[in-house]
Amino acid sequence: MSKLITVNLSFYNQSDFILLKHIEYWNSYPKEVKDKFTFFIIDDCSKKHASDIIKDKYDLDLHIYRVEKDLYCNIAGVRNLGATECQTPWLIILDMDTLIPKDMAKSLITLANENENENENENENKCFKFNRIVPTNNKHEKHNKPHPAVCLIRKKDYWNVGGCEEDLVGHYGYTDPSFWHRARCKIKAETKHRISLHYYPEGEADINRDKNHNFRLFKNKKNKNNWSTDFIRFKWKKVL
Repeated sequence: MSKLITVNLSFYNQSDFILLKHIEYWNSYPKEVKDKFTFFIIDDCSKKHASDIIKDKYDLDLHIYRVEKDLYCNIAGVRNLGATECQTPWLIILDMDTLIPKDMAKSLITLANENENENENENENKCFKFNRIVPTNNKHEKHNKPHPAVCLIRKKDYWNVGGCEEDLVGHYGYTDPSFWHRARCKIKAETKHRISLHYYPEGEADINRDKNHNFRLFKNKKNKNNWSTDFIRFKWKKVL
């Protein structure tokens, strides 16, 4: 059975609990669902290696990559690495605080199959965003709210947009706004409000979230249209 979707999960110093929670979710999928997925964990030079946390063998097509230097907020680089290594027609960009329950995994397969070919009549390609529910707290501010970044997208569309802007690496913020700004005339993002990720607040990284530097850089790049094509500016290795 051919693989259809690669899960591109970024890991940066979050807890053992939340990383293993992702594995637990993936491992709960029925075999026919698992067989359609490849799972990437890209360890962005975390203090505790992802490969030291995931010690058991799982019935998953699981691959772990590790960035060898901590560049700080290397979100764009990690996503570009996953998209480069991806061998499936679709990938889903995933953050550590968002998990894919089994019903959603089935829906992703359906979406990918239904949109296997571009709609030539409308001359547009689609990618898909999703809602969030918070299993542990339905009063949480992000409960039942769309996620701004997580998306199911064709690999070729990801690169047609231009990938993620690695000039932003080293400071927090604007990786997603930069990507979606460039995507506007190339793909149509459709939010599937009835397909929900599980959001766990403890999955958020403990980092400085000052966006001022990257806000200025984003404005400059948007005005001058001088987006970088220098991808994966770091050493990395595949560890599993």
